[in-house]
Amino acid sequence: MKHTTTNYNKVSEPFKNDLLIETGAKTLSKESKLLIPSINHALALEILPDYLEKVLIGLMLGDGSIYRSSLTSNSRFEMSFGQTYKEYAESIGKLFINYASESSISTIKTVKLKVKDKVYINYRFKTASLSLFNKYHSFFYKIQEYNNTEYNNTSNIKPTLRFIKVIPDNIVEILDPVVLAYLIMSDGNFDKGRNRVRIYTNSFKKQEVEMLAHAINTKFGIYTAILHDRKDQWIITIGAKELSSLRYLVSQYFHPSMLYRLGL
Repeated sequence: MKHTTTNYNKVSEPFKNDLLIETGAKTLSKESKLLIPSINHALALEILPDYLEKVLIGLMLGDGSIYRSSLTSNSRFEMSFGQTYKEYAESIGKLFINYASESSISTIKTVKLKVKDKVYINYRFKTASLSLFNKYHSFFYKIQEYNNTEYNNTSNIKPTLRFIKVIPDNIVEILDPVVLAYLIMSDGNFDKGRNRVRIYTNSFKKQEVEMLAHAINTKFGIYTAILHDRKDQWIITIGAKELSSLRYLVSQYFHPSMLYRLGL
C-alpha cells in the first residue's frame, strides 16, 4: 500500500545549519547558536527551540525520561548512557547545557557501578527542574494509579502518583527525520545477520508500538514490521529493502559514533 509522503530531500528551514555541537558532520553556526538560549532566556520563553524539541521527543521515545515528583512540581529531563557511549552522552549534554542546573564544559556525570567483582562506568545527564518540561511530561506520561492501596479520602496519608510512560497519541504529527534519528540512536540496533534495523520499543504497549510503526510508514513511506520480542513486549523492524531510504532520511542527524546503528 502506497502512501503520500513528504519530501525530506532538503533540510527544512527550522533545521537548516542546526546540526549541532559535536553531534554530526556540520558545525553549529552563529545563527543556530541562537536556537540554544541561555537558561534565563529559556525560562522566559517557556518553550524549547524547535530543533531541541525534536531531539527531546526522539530521546523520549527511546531511553530518555522526564522526572516530576508531583503535578504541582516542575519537571526535568534525564538520561543514562552505558560506558561505551561517552562521546554520544557528551553531545547530548552539550545540546541541553543551558537547561542544566549548573552550566559547565561538561554536564555529564560519571558514575561507577559495582556489580559483583566488576566495576562499570555509567554516564548520566539531567537538566534543572523547569516548568517548560512540564508540557513534555504531559505528552509522554499518564497517571496509572496510586501505589498506596490503603489510601482513602478520610486518611491523612497523601497518595503517591505513579506516572507511566506512553507514546503520544499525536505521534504521526510530531514525527520527523530528527525525531526518528534520535529514537534510533537511543534504542536502535543493526541486525547484521538479517541486514535490518531493530527499534527496541519493549517498554510500550503493543497498540502504542503499532501506532509508532504506522506513523513511520505513513510519514516517510518506509515499511515497518512489528515483532514479538518476549512476553508482552514488541519491537519495530525496518528491513533490508528500506535501509537506503532510512539512511538517506536520518544519517545526517546522527552523531558519528552512533552510525553503526544504521549499519554504516
